[in-house]
Amino acid sequence: MKVDRHEQDDARRERIARAAFELFARSGLEGTSAQDIARAAFVSRTNLYRYYPSKVHMLLAHFERTVRDTRDEAVRKLHAGAAPQAVWSHVTARMADLGVRYRHLVGAVGHAVLGARVAPAGSDEGVRTALTLVALVEPVLVAMRDRGALRGGVDTHLLSALLVDACLLALLHGGHRDQREVLRDWQDRFSLLLQGALAPGVTEESVRESGLIVADRDPSS
Repeated sequence: MKVDRHEQDDARRERIARAAFELFARSGLEGTSAQDIARAAFVSRTNLYRYYPSKVHMLLAHFERTVRDTRDEAVRKLHAGAAPQAVWSHVTARMADLGVRYRHLVGAVGHAVLGARVAPAGSDEGVRTALTLVALVEPVLVAMRDRGALRGGVDTHLLSALLVDACLLALLHGGHRDQREVLRDWQDRFSLLLQGALAPGVTEESVRESGLIVADRDPSS
């Protein structure tokens, strides 16, 4: 049976990213060596760097996979008729939970994504992750706009990017003891960003009451 080289490469790339993340979760980036990752992923150090140029790239690859899975789930719920505010609540709760659980890794992800906004041409570190996060948020905003909660002319891509940056900046600021504190912090930032985007007659209070963000939502639900 002929082995598909591309599938083999993809499987190895995913195995490396998963093994690296498990080590990062326990020991952090600085406490994990390339040799540790190569050993855990059953590859040589040469092969390790063939797939990923740095430990940060390995971390971002695993994070992107998690974000894509969350986005796919959100899109399925929207297509099934779920209220966009309820889907948004679920998405933010899931991301806040990850931010608290892996707070020692937030700095690397946040700086890579925010740094991508001002990176020189040709520097792609964090760019794909930034776009993946925007792609997570935008379907919910599009659904809200289509249902009349946001103004028709709102640039949902730009607003999504602003919301992503606000979330990352809040996590980088730190000091959150649990998921609820993260969500309360995010709520304040969302309120400011959404002020000019709400459709005429739609108030911030009505959006919040309809479930734009629920501070005590269980991320596993």
